Amino acid sequence: MASFRFAFKRRAVAMVVVVLSWSASQVGAQSPGRLALHEALGLAQSNAPALNAATIGARAAREQAVAAGQLPDPILRFGVENLPANGPDAWKVGNDFMTMRRIGVMQEYVTTDKRDLLRRRVELEAVRQEATRSRLTANLRQEVAVAWFERYYAGKSRELLKTLEAEVELQLRTLDSQIRAGKAGVGDASLATAALLQLRDRLMVADKQERVAQIALGRWLGKDAAREPEAAPDVDSLALDLANPGLLDAAPALREHESESEFSRADLAVAQSNKRANWSWEVAYSQRGPAYSNMVSFGVSIPLTFNASNKQDREVAARQAQLEQAHVLHEDMRRETEAALAAAHAEWKSLVDRRKRLAAALLPVAGQRVELALGAYRAGSGSLPAVLEARRAEVEARMQLLDLERETARLWAQLNFAYVEPAMARAKGTQP
Repeated sequence: MASFRFAFKRRAVAMVVVVLSWSASQVGAQSPGRLALHEALGLAQSNAPALNAATIGARAAREQAVAAGQLPDPILRFGVENLPANGPDAWKVGNDFMTMRRIGVMQEYVTTDKRDLLRRRVELEAVRQEATRSRLTANLRQEVAVAWFERYYAGKSRELLKTLEAEVELQLRTLDSQIRAGKAGVGDASLATAALLQLRDRLMVADKQERVAQIALGRWLGKDAAREPEAAPDVDSLALDLANPGLLDAAPALREHESESEFSRADLAVAQSNKRANWSWEVAYSQRGPAYSNMVSFGVSIPLTFNASNKQDREVAARQAQLEQAHVLHEDMRRETEAALAAAHAEWKSLVDRRKRLAAALLPVAGQRVELALGAYRAGSGSLPAVLEARRAEVEARMQLLDLERETARLWAQLNFAYVEPAMARAKGTQP
């Protein structure tokens, strides 16, 4: 009986170990690690329909470019000529010597140079699609980074407010004894309660901001958006000097518009080549009645451009004007992009400097104020409102620094993903 109980206990322990091991593995499987910014960016890019659409569009343009460089399809022509419509031989094919059953082939000839121009024009569509993809990629990475930062800093704000909430709750729990001992007034409880209510309202705002940011991330990340964010990257530095002249030329929006200019230039070249008309050749075999000889025909067709000044020349002039328009618009966009880059850089640098100065000057003063208020309160010469105000001021100072860091991160994302990363990718000959 004792051996049976011992065996039963062993089996029970083994089952508990198995269950606990399985539960731990399930918890580990259901609780993935924290979400780093670079991982969020990678997940978003791998699941972005707009990027896939641009890639498919570029592939379609390359396929179409091969077709654009070919000769037009030959035309098979057949029919009956000179068929009598009245008289004794009406509608009889083989009686009249002029009636012929005719079959032939016609081919329009396009010069190699013109076909190369047509092929190049369609290839530029692939280039334009790739430039569009680069712009969409930069925009996507920037939007994902901003949403990730919003969630990260909302969590940081909640942590600060939670710390202060715990302190106020602790003070409320000790107020009764302090009031009875004469160390606190009756109004202190109302003041602390009001402060607690305000803190909880701000916590609700922080929770709302975090939920909204998570929803935004969910558009690209799916279930991974629920993971807690990892530590933020260094938003006080960039990998490239923004004074680098190549930074502006690599901007995806500018490169996309540059591809539009190349497209207009290709249209102009095609219009100029159209002044040289395409000609066609034809070969035909005509069969007549058994009493007559069969015939072979051949010929060449050449369009006559008698009205070139009002047709081909006008088309060339229109394409030339469109090219000039593209150049002017490109210059305008370049200036706009340059101004936006300079403004974002100046604002980012100002935020970095402001936060560093405030952190060095404000936090020590706020901390010292809290220590003095607590010391006076413990010694009986200070009041609870003074302690609460000092602590609230310290949290407000940290919240102010956190808001500055959040704004710095937003501008860092704009500068990094709209300018720095594309410039580095272009230097390496890759795409971000």
